[in-house]
Amino acid sequence: MQNFHHYNEAIWLAKVALSRDEYFEVMKYYIDLLVNNGSRHLGILLAISLHYFDKAAEILLATKLVTIAAPLVESCIEAGKWPDTGSDIKDRVFVEYAKYMVSLNNLEVALKYCDMGGEKGKQLGEELRICAQ
Repeated sequence: MQNFHHYNEAIWLAKVALSRDEYFEVMKYYIDLLVNNGSRHLGILLAISLHYFDKAAEILLATKLVTIAAPLVESCIEAGKWPDTGSDIKDRVFVEYAKYMVSLNNLEVALKYCDMGGEKGKQLGEELRICAQ
């Protein structure tokens, strides 16, 4: 049904006829379709509702909504819901948010997010500390 652009029907059919894992695979495809067709907000909401927090953060970052992506990632980590997929999206979100904080002249918060941003975040933090002296 997806091949013939009957996405709503495919989703409902997947929900009732497929296993949970197969259903989630169909939904991942639908999220990508929404994002590619300009319905990013719907794709983000769907990703969050399915607990694909890394996918939601990736979409938010790609659409320059780092001010929403950073609190989402941080909240998921605090709640123990962030997936351990080996993806660097978390680090990229925190580094971009740190850069945003620097643009607002908020060095203290920028350094906090640099420390959370993996290797690139640590490098940026070192540069910021040197510049601040």
